Amino acid sequence: MKEYAGPTTRPALLLLLVLVAIGSCQRGLLENRQPMAAGPNTVAVDSLWVQPDDGIEPFLYQLSMATKSVDVVVYLLTNRIVIDALISARDRGVDVRVMVEEEPFGGGAGNGDAVRSLEAAGIETKYGVSTFRYTHEKAVIIDGARAVVMTANLTKGAFTRNREYLALVTSPPEVSEIQAIFNADWERRAYQPRVSSLVVSDVNSRQKLLELLATARESLEIEAEVMADKQIRRALTDAQTRGVRVRVLMSPAEPEETTYGSLVELSSAGVGVRLVTSPYIHAKSILVDRERAYVGSINFTATSMDQNRELGPITTTPAVIQQLGATFDEDWAAGRPFQREP
Repeated sequence: MKEYAGPTTRPALLLLLVLVAIGSCQRGLLENRQPMAAGPNTVAVDSLWVQPDDGIEPFLYQLSMATKSVDVVVYLLTNRIVIDALISARDRGVDVRVMVEEEPFGGGAGNGDAVRSLEAAGIETKYGVSTFRYTHEKAVIIDGARAVVMTANLTKGAFTRNREYLALVTSPPEVSEIQAIFNADWERRAYQPRVSSLVVSDVNSRQKLLELLATARESLEIEAEVMADKQIRRALTDAQTRGVRVRVLMSPAEPEETTYGSLVELSSAGVGVRLVTSPYIHAKSILVDRERAYVGSINFTATSMDQNRELGPITTTPAVIQQLGATFDEDWAAGRPFQREP
């Protein structure tokens, strides 16, 4: 198999175009910036990039701004542009570490090509911790000062055909905690939580997500790739029963899949369910009363909450809530009502 032979001019030219196109608006997040406020046990999100609408450029810009370190943990890394951007960072003296899942389910050829290319360029890589079912977390920490927490894998499809969210966080307590999670897993030692504002599997995600769903008074709007956990389904049907308007957006599932049966159950309980073919719903999000939201890597399955390494913030940042609501409305309008197969 052909290995990476060295840097090319294409990533540098691409990143230069990115800097020209969006540098002025993004730079405001990094210079003379006032810290954003967050509610209790929530995370201030500086920016939310919606895929495929916003494209890969904002993410590449963050990589291009790294001066000291870039730490990446992701389930799938196959996007050649991202791989080249990481190698470009290494070439300019940035310390780059990459951790990926060793055996991604449904990941095609997996992460082997990326690992070989990165290691050939002098970048240290590791596979995720073997005690987790999967390392499914998706986060990038830059200079220890800002983190991009994602629903997206670093694949071509994540930026071109999937519904995904990438959240930029610069709040020091949360960035330090995300860094601590990475360091603990990199060093193969136990992670000891220090802040309560992040949703982390296998630490607190089931508790925090169920608590979030229970706070809904008027509306619950869910985007999910998978819907299989019994407690999550019960929380949604309970909310519907107490008068909350519950709506679920997914992409079509085959009748033999667990998710299909879950949709039958939810629909039978009065939950609104619509299916969206394009973009493919890979996002994992909960929008509560259009006031609070969760976005992150955690699927609504027992494996994801109880056995994987996963990460996501709960936020009340108004601009982010508005973006999530507008995107949900757009996808809901484009979806078709779920109907059980005869």
